Amino acid sequence: MLLMVACGCAPPKVDTSSQPTTVSVSAKALFCAYGGVGLIPNPIPPGYEHHFVTAVVEIESLREISNVAVSDFVLFDAQGNATKIKRVLGVEVFNRPHVDTEGTFAYYLNDGGTRTWNGTLPAGRIRLRVEASLVEAPDQPVRFRLTIGPHVIEGRIDGEWPT
Repeated sequence: MLLMVACGCAPPKVDTSSQPTTVSVSAKALFCAYGGVGLIPNPIPPGYEHHFVTAVVEIESLREISNVAVSDFVLFDAQGNATKIKRVLGVEVFNRPHVDTEGTFAYYLNDGGTRTWNGTLPAGRIRLRVEASLVEAPDQPVRFRLTIGPHVIEGRIDGEWPT
């Protein structure tokens, strides 16, 4: 067996300027539900929005990222058929305190403890609530995919809210 030892040798320099920087420690889904508005006029007026989805996600980043947007939000049924969003209605920073007597839907969907998001993902952790209108009524979706900046977050659908 031949063993060669080179003393005083430094590892070769690697140019990392073109390599992506790690921005995410984690991104996870906390909640997602969909539903309608109840009674719908017949005929439906042009542009009338009547099916919606809300997701709450948590993103933890190593560094701050500015000018971030929601670029994709899709619901999938068990066969993989997609229901896309029509438009994002709003994104809020979700800092709502949890009340022991409050159910999951009430906790994530009720107002209070939120503020409008400014499009910045800070270094550290942030929870965001994304609300969007759907192009059409989804057919029993079971999971969703949400893209916020460089983060693609997938999770299960927690249910449908009553209309």
